[in-house]
Amino acid sequence: MDEEANLSGPLFTGNDLQLIESLVRDPKLEPAFDYPKNCLVWSDERPDGLTRAGYEALADLLMARSFIHQGKDFSTYTISPDYFKNIWDRAMAHPFKWPGFDRLELSASENAYYEKMQKKDYEGDY
Repeated sequence: MDEEANLSGPLFTGNDLQLIESLVRDPKLEPAFDYPKNCLVWSDERPDGLTRAGYEALADLLMARSFIHQGKDFSTYTISPDYFKNIWDRAMAHPFKWPGFDRLELSASENAYYEKMQKKDYEGDY
């Protein structure tokens, strides 16, 4: 695959796409905080068996979604701000079924949890 297609094509293809689209949203789940990625993740959003490229794309997608959860523009990211905007734009340009798209807006309790965990991360209080 050439570099340009990799930067503008779908995030997931083949078996990775099938695995992502086989996920079923469980509305009763609570999120967990992923410290390295500074994002919320629900257990029904990450399938087993992704390729390395698929896992990396999903990790990037989760991080991109965190900008939406925080109400921040992608340009506020200090390292390669255009990268995560590109990830999100690719996901929107090549739609696929993923439970994480149903969680773009946080409930009040999810938002409070996210803010609390970000503060703990910042303060080093694990």
